[in-house]
Amino acid sequence: MHRSNNQYFGEIRQYLDTIPVIETHEHYTQYQNAGDALQFLLGNYYGSDFESAGGGGIPGELSQKERYEYFLKFYQKSKHTAYARGMLEGLRICWGIESLNSYENFLELEEKLKTRDVSIYDETMEKLNIKAKVVDMFNISDFVNGKNTDYSKYCRFAFSLPDFHSLHSKGELQKYNRYLKRPAKTLDDYLEGFDIFLKKSLEFGVVCFKDQTAYRRSIAYGNPTRDEAEKAFNAMAYNPREVIGDDRARALDDWLFQYALRQAAKYNLPVQIHTGHMAGIRNDIVKTNAAHLIPAIELHEDVRFDLFHGNWPYMDEYLYMGKNYPNVCLNLCWAQSIDPLYCVEFMKRAVMTVPHGKIFAFGGDTGMIEWAAGYLSLAKDNVAIALSELADSGWLSLDEAKQLGLDWFFGNPNEFFGLGLY
Repeated sequence: MHRSNNQYFGEIRQYLDTIPVIETHEHYTQYQNAGDALQFLLGNYYGSDFESAGGGGIPGELSQKERYEYFLKFYQKSKHTAYARGMLEGLRICWGIESLNSYENFLELEEKLKTRDVSIYDETMEKLNIKAKVVDMFNISDFVNGKNTDYSKYCRFAFSLPDFHSLHSKGELQKYNRYLKRPAKTLDDYLEGFDIFLKKSLEFGVVCFKDQTAYRRSIAYGNPTRDEAEKAFNAMAYNPREVIGDDRARALDDWLFQYALRQAAKYNLPVQIHTGHMAGIRNDIVKTNAAHLIPAIELHEDVRFDLFHGNWPYMDEYLYMGKNYPNVCLNLCWAQSIDPLYCVEFMKRAVMTVPHGKIFAFGGDTGMIEWAAGYLSLAKDNVAIALSELADSGWLSLDEAKQLGLDWFFGNPNEFFGLGLY
C-alpha cells in the first residue's frame, strides 16, 4: 500500500474500500489463463519497465531457475516503479504473495497459479466491489451478432473507432459489406454499412465510442471537405492492389473521424480518446497530447469527450481542457499506475480548478484480474492521499473528501455512461 501520514488518510482509505467502483476502461471480458508464471509476471505493464531496464524476452533454452535469475537481474533494477508496485499488490491481494525477491517466492507463486481457475474472476470482482467495466475489445462484431457470448455480467462495451476511419486499401473499404449486402463502391455505400452496424451495436448496448489512433498518428485531426475525403476513397476503390499511404489517406481518415463524432452527437454516445502515454516503449509522445484535440472539441460542442490516461505527462493542458470545455471529462484510467505522484498532484489541482463531476478515478486497462486488483489498490491509495491532503489543509471537509472519492470511482462514470447502477 502507498501510505501517507496525513491526518485523514487512514479513514478515507478505509472508506474507499467500502464503495462501489466502475472501471472506465478495460481490455478483457472475463477469466483469462495465466500460463507460464514468468510470462504472467511480464504480461502486465511492468513488462515495459522490465524491458526499459534492459531485460528483453526471457531466453527459452534456460532452466526454470535460470529463467527466474534472468528475470531477477532486471527486476532488481526496476522493482520500485509504480508498475512493479501495482503488479506486486495484485499478487498480494489475489495470492498472498508479498515478494518476488527470491526463487522460493517465485516457486510459491508458481504453485499457487496451478490452482488458478475461473472462480478467481468473479470472486475478485465481488471482493473489489467493481459493479461494471467499460470494455474495449477492438472488434465487437461477433459480440453484436451473437457469435460470441463469452463475456461476464460486468461488461459494458465500447465501440472501437479506428477500424472505421483508418483506411488504406480497397479491402478495408469492404468491412461493412455484410450489413450493406453489396460491395461498397462509393463513400455513401461505406457510410451506409457503418450506420447499419452502429445501430445494431447500439441495440446490443454499447455505451461509448473509443478511439486509440494516437498509437498510429497524431490526434490533431483536421476538418477536410467531403470532396477531399471522397477523392481518397475513390483512389482506394479504383486501385484494388494498391495500399494508399498516410499522406493520401489522411483526408479520408480525418473526415470519417469527424463523421463519427457527428454520429456520437446524434445518439448521445460519449467518445473515449487515448491521450498521453502509450503502452510499451519507444513511442512518440508529442503526437498524443490532448491539446491537439481542441479544434475537434470546439467543433463538436454537442459531443461528450472522455480523455484518457491523465494525458501523462501533459498535466497543465489536461487541467485546462477539463476546466475550459463543458463537454470534456478527465479520466485517470491507467495513469494511476503510470505515475502515482503525478495523479496525486493532478487530483489536488483538479479539485481547485475543474468541476469535480468531470473526474473519473479508475480504469485498469489490463488483461488479467490480478492486475486490475493491483492497479485499483494503487488508485485508491492515490485518491486517499490527494483528498486527505486537501482535507488536512481545510479545503475540503472529511465528508466532502469522502463524497468526492465516491463520485470519482462510481457516481461520475455511472452518470456519464448512463449505466443506471446503484
